[in-house]
Amino acid sequence: MHLYKPKALLFLLSLFLFTQCKDETDPDPVNPPTSSFHPEEQPPIDNTTPTLTIQWDATATKLSHDVYSAEYGRIHRVKGDTLLFTYHFGPQGEEWDNIAIKRSVDGGATWSEAETLMADTNPNYYGFSNPDILVAQNGDVLLTYTGRGRPDDNAHANIQVRISKDRGWTFGPPILIQTGRAWEPAIIQLPNGEMQLFYSSEANWWPSPNPQQEIRMVTSTDNGLSWASSRTVAYTSGMRDGMAVPLVLKDNKGIVFPIESVNNSKSPWVVWSSTTAKFNYAEAGNLQNKRRWLATTENIWGGAPYLIQLPTGETILSCQDAGGRSVGSDWKKNTMLVMAGNSMAQKFINISYPWPNLPVNEGAYYSSLFLKNENTLVLVTTRNFANGHSEIYLKEGHIQR
Repeated sequence: MHLYKPKALLFLLSLFLFTQCKDETDPDPVNPPTSSFHPEEQPPIDNTTPTLTIQWDATATKLSHDVYSAEYGRIHRVKGDTLLFTYHFGPQGEEWDNIAIKRSVDGGATWSEAETLMADTNPNYYGFSNPDILVAQNGDVLLTYTGRGRPDDNAHANIQVRISKDRGWTFGPPILIQTGRAWEPAIIQLPNGEMQLFYSSEANWWPSPNPQQEIRMVTSTDNGLSWASSRTVAYTSGMRDGMAVPLVLKDNKGIVFPIESVNNSKSPWVVWSSTTAKFNYAEAGNLQNKRRWLATTENIWGGAPYLIQLPTGETILSCQDAGGRSVGSDWKKNTMLVMAGNSMAQKFINISYPWPNLPVNEGAYYSSLFLKNENTLVLVTTRNFANGHSEIYLKEGHIQR
């Protein structure tokens, strides 16, 4: 057996440790330097156009606690009638600083008092925001969110995860997933158990007076305990792709996520991959390779998209837009619209407005969707009012066929 000399052994150990360090930025975010790409392919074809419509209740229920600003609400079913509701909140000027959770054990009829999961008390952070939840196949609940570092740069900003082993009643300590200027994490789990966490990132362009933004993905194969290095899965120069909401489509049709493009006149865009490729293609999805498409031909700019799929296969997409009103530059005065698409998250039509006739000094934004049952949608919406404060409301929509 060959024995290494101490100096040679030390050199090899140093080389190993160096190669294990995560590189938080890519020299070329669109075409990362790797030769192990999946062969090019195109998504399955679905030529159908959905016919369903949605009728929204006139009344809504406030979910957030009393505070100047509560935003970014999401509801997830843990098991049976147990639901978890998360959001970020704070006083005026510190709206993105704390993360709260509420629980329901009766299917959403009643909710517990708000519990603060991440408080703005850590001197190393400006605060914590953009919470989302994954209920894993093994029953664990993963809470992911943005850590806004102090200073807010690539070395201090990050994405974190906390894991609950008791279905969301208590959570373990934060696990640092990725460093760098980043927002809006969301997780899915593939049938084989692999977790994929998507987030918006400026890291490759920071610092810059006008940084670009891309969607990056990081994976875990041990139920969120450890995570691989991240890589780019969507990027369009100058468009600031953001707010990805991943979805594993039924019938093995692949993975999709809708995104907003801030500097484009139309959104959302949808990006696709097969479950075998996992977005590991030689180039990012675009119109030419047919792995990226505009969600609808309707004349809207759809920001902050959210996507779910019905048991029958149709997809439902929510997003925000001015709704034909003159709201100026205050994006919190947008309103929400909801559309139905086919099984490939395409051809979204039949726009409905859950919050019709809002005055121009009020808004509805940052919505998410939750499926209460096969015929009832729940839209969780941030409502902004004339004095600038925001609250989160629940409103039900009924599917008509």
